[in-house]
Amino acid sequence: MLGVIPAQAAVLVAKKGAEKYKNLEPSSKKAVNIGGLLLVGLTVFAGYKMINNMGNMFSFITGQKSRKEAEKKEAAFKSQAKDDMLRIGQTPTLSDTRAKAIAQALLDAFEYPGTYEKQVYYNLKTLKNKADYALVSIKYGMPRGRALSAELYNEMSSSEMIIARQILEKIEVKI
Repeated sequence: MLGVIPAQAAVLVAKKGAEKYKNLEPSSKKAVNIGGLLLVGLTVFAGYKMINNMGNMFSFITGQKSRKEAEKKEAAFKSQAKDDMLRIGQTPTLSDTRAKAIAQALLDAFEYPGTYEKQVYYNLKTLKNKADYALVSIKYGMPRGRALSAELYNEMSSSEMIIARQILEKIEVKI
């Protein structure tokens, strides 16, 4: 019965509205028609915008949008790092596999609460030249939103960074 009452009320309101509309002067009817068309147009536009943005909202909620942005940022970083490596004019002494292993070891050292500094120092000491550092940086990428140099600054204290810089200065890398 409750479902019938609102339906009956809607019919009653529509009938009264139609009667009032019929009794309006022509200029008032024109104004009501224009207002109605504007309201319908705005409703259609709002619906279109809502449907159009649902894809963006979905990708934001699922994190797909931020993943795409991070991938784009990392691709730009890797491209820049490769250009830098070419400008160095040195050949890496490390294989891609070894560079990737060092990058993973550095990430592991940063991953848990508290940095495992000894692991960082050990892996930095295995680098023989600037090209090695550049290659490891490329393989490291930006797994936590930061490149290797920024990750070192973020994870290590001032005194730890002094040691890391001393290690890297031996191969003429300045960070």
